[in-house]
Amino acid sequence: MTKEELKAKVAKQQSIINDANNKIRFEVKKYIKSLPFKVGDKVSCSRCDVCWIETITPEQYNSYYTGDIVIRINPAEKDGTRSNRLFVLFGMEIDSIKKID
Repeated sequence: MTKEELKAKVAKQQSIINDANNKIRFEVKKYIKSLPFKVGDKVSCSRCDVCWIETITPEQYNSYYTGDIVIRINPAEKDGTRSNRLFVLFGMEIDSIKKID
């Protein structure tokens, strides 16, 4: 095998990996659109009684998508207003989110 043949084989495999990564990202974004809550919604979860969703994004490890989502929330202050603090929710915490109002 020559160096050029190796480069061609690696480029072909890299293309397959990139296509699969793009398909994963597309499916996760479609799933995010189907969630019963959206960015800006007031919700409750297992970590906070009252919080607001700041972002909902596909989870990435290095440059590859894992198929999971990451939700960042702003918890409520003591007076019930939205804080500037950010918490990141994963896995089971995401499953516990319930929309308020």
